[in-house]
Amino acid sequence: MSAPKPFAPSEIQRRLRRLHAALRRQRLDALLVTTPINRFYFTGLEASNGVLLSERGAPPAFYTDFRYLTMARRMAPWLPTHLIWKPALEPEVVAGLGHSWCRVGYEGAMPAARFLKLQAALPDVEWVDATALIQSLRAIKSPEEQHRMRAAIAANDRLFEKTLQQTTPGMSEWEISAIVRREAERLGQGESFPAIACVGRNAAECHHQPDDTVLRRGQPLLVDLGLKLDHVCADMTRCVSFGTPTPLWREIYQVVLAANRAAIRAIRPGVPCKAIDAAARDMIKQAGYGAYFGHSLGHGLGLEVHESPSFSTECTTELAPGMVLTVEPGIYLPGRLGIRIEDVILVTKNGCEVLTRTPRELPRCVRI
Repeated sequence: MSAPKPFAPSEIQRRLRRLHAALRRQRLDALLVTTPINRFYFTGLEASNGVLLSERGAPPAFYTDFRYLTMARRMAPWLPTHLIWKPALEPEVVAGLGHSWCRVGYEGAMPAARFLKLQAALPDVEWVDATALIQSLRAIKSPEEQHRMRAAIAANDRLFEKTLQQTTPGMSEWEISAIVRREAERLGQGESFPAIACVGRNAAECHHQPDDTVLRRGQPLLVDLGLKLDHVCADMTRCVSFGTPTPLWREIYQVVLAANRAAIRAIRPGVPCKAIDAAARDMIKQAGYGAYFGHSLGHGLGLEVHESPSFSTECTTELAPGMVLTVEPGIYLPGRLGIRIEDVILVTKNGCEVLTRTPRELPRCVRI
């Protein structure tokens, strides 16, 4: 395992230019970026405390405490970095700066106590929740981000292959998930989320916690896994039968696979996310299993394993080239079985590209 590769300064500066342009479009005088993941996205700096200030008519500036000052100036010499002593940085950052501001963006995830201090520091400012603005910028992956996503998904394909090679009847779910953890450290920088390994009827629990249930010959196994590579996340779910599957398992598998394919066929720029969800959900309803598909069809993927937008019944965001999302329909029959098939797709100019390469056709998912 090697350390994650930092993003190039040109990539970070591109993101900041897009952020600055977004301020103008939204008529914001300034924006405070405060959550760790978004600070990292716009600066490339991993720090537990800090504020990025993007202000119209001025270069961006980063404010942090003593612990990260030297690192920030070394890793981002092009970004003005200032020392702030107080643990809650936002009020001190805006003090003396906001005399001409009318509308200022903030992140909705900011704790209420800190937001109230901001309001007190600048009582005449209109505070605007800029969460959706930042999410929309992160949703479109640049060529460098797409390159990293491809590499992470390819490594995740290898992760599943290595896991399957080492999985045999007699192992417990916990032991199988341990294989995933070990191989994710070898192939990347660890897991993007704790692996889900479900034997038999345990797969009817969508996010089952691996336990001591033992895989027996003739039983199916569901594995939902993802690794991190160079700061981006991968995700995939596959189901494998260790022996001849039951007729019901075969039937459900084919329905879920058909729903997966229907959704992927519908993906193209300009289509609302909820229409993609409907393409898969309608297929499952027509087969008589609509009541057993209770989660959204998929989610955005990038620096985090769950990002915006989402393939859900309510998401009206229109797809655009550069978006990366999962497609993961499932059917879960309580006490009997659960099947989910998850792929990662990249929205292109004319449709989409399936980045996940691990086979999903039924003959390839049976191990006799």
